[in-house]
Amino acid sequence: MRSLRGILAAACLLTCVAACSSGTTTTAASTPPPPATTSVSKPKPTTTPTPTFTPAVSPAKLTGACPLLGNVELAQLLGVAWNAREPSEMPPEPIGPGKAFRCSYPVGELYVLAVSGGKSPDAMLKQLQSECDDAAKPVPGAGEAASYCYGKGYSSLVMVAKHAHGQLRVAEVEMGRSRADVCESLAKLLGERL
Repeated sequence: MRSLRGILAAACLLTCVAACSSGTTTTAASTPPPPATTSVSKPKPTTTPTPTFTPAVSPAKLTGACPLLGNVELAQLLGVAWNAREPSEMPPEPIGPGKAFRCSYPVGELYVLAVSGGKSPDAMLKQLQSECDDAAKPVPGAGEAASYCYGKGYSSLVMVAKHAHGQLRVAEVEMGRSRADVCESLAKLLGERL
């Protein structure tokens, strides 16, 4: 919004300077402004943007965490105001035989791990649940294993694991404290996309 106001102010300034320096008469100055100027200056109602994000649904090869979950989509799911800052994909980190990806959103972090082999999804979640302050609550119907809990401080942790494309894929979202239904919905969504 700030840049739009700056552009409009610059356009008005240039129009005024051009009219003053061209030596126009007072009759030219009394001409009413074109209708386009009037419609541009009206404030527009604030609306939630329509997501233009197309998620990667269980891609054959994971190349990042951000392609799995959109910024607007996450904000709507959490019931928070949409933030125009786009999520940032961090460089992947090698972890054992796999890679870990991280996407930083204005409202949280998404971590995705892809490991070759037949490690148990339940075993992976048990490792992640060590970050929980309370007992993890299972989420049926989200991947092969999924749960959520409340972590240290005011955070919610949502964890999902499943086998896909010859890999064990694990997703963990760390975000502000959220209701149980929100955590469950997010786990099911990630379970579909891993």
